[in-house]
Amino acid sequence: MRRKIFPLLGLLVFGCGQFPNPNDLATIPQENRAAIAYERLLSAEDTLQFKVQQDEISDEKRNEMISEVAEQMLKSIKADDVPLDAQWKYASLLRVTNRWKETEAALKEAVKVAEDPDRKINDTLKLAQAEAKNGEVEEAIKTAASVMDAKDEDAAPILPSVLYEVVPAAQNKGHNKELVDLLSNAVKCHERVKVDPNSDDGRAFLIAKRYHIHKAEQKMTELLSSNG
Repeated sequence: MRRKIFPLLGLLVFGCGQFPNPNDLATIPQENRAAIAYERLLSAEDTLQFKVQQDEISDEKRNEMISEVAEQMLKSIKADDVPLDAQWKYASLLRVTNRWKETEAALKEAVKVAEDPDRKINDTLKLAQAEAKNGEVEEAIKTAASVMDAKDEDAAPILPSVLYEVVPAAQNKGHNKELVDLLSNAVKCHERVKVDPNSDDGRAFLIAKRYHIHKAEQKMTELLSSNG
């Protein structure tokens, strides 16, 4: 399958001049490669998401191709040479290739040097997901719970990340009751989030707010009815 995907990827992304060949990273200093690769990953994601919206490829195909992009770029990056302030970008490449052990290690470093509350909250929640993926469910729950005291204006990412990333990675591994408590607290965070209703991001948050809470309530019911 991989041999079929990559030629298509080269035609779609590299050939159109929308996304540079990952081999070009070899010409960039090692300490800059993770940051450059992250920007290129975002470019590829935008290009391929447009293809999904045009019904040219499926979500599954998009994810496969994004993983292939990251895999190719990771071959040119030495983990030991990634600067601390680029660890979260490096982790983004690792996440889409399901390298969860390496993702966890990178995010532990990223959280230490997060430059602002938004970066720290997002990196902490992604770390919790990685821990859960690696079977460290109790630690994942503690990690996710550590951001529940975020300020109202910083708490928007908490519920979506807990609901769609942390819980699916952690459920049915012996800690469902604790996950219900985690989700319940995440919902409380979501209810107190303060946004600017006149901004695009603020309006988007308010439109989706009840939906995410409803999905969280459904997930809590599911967790309570299972034996995990």
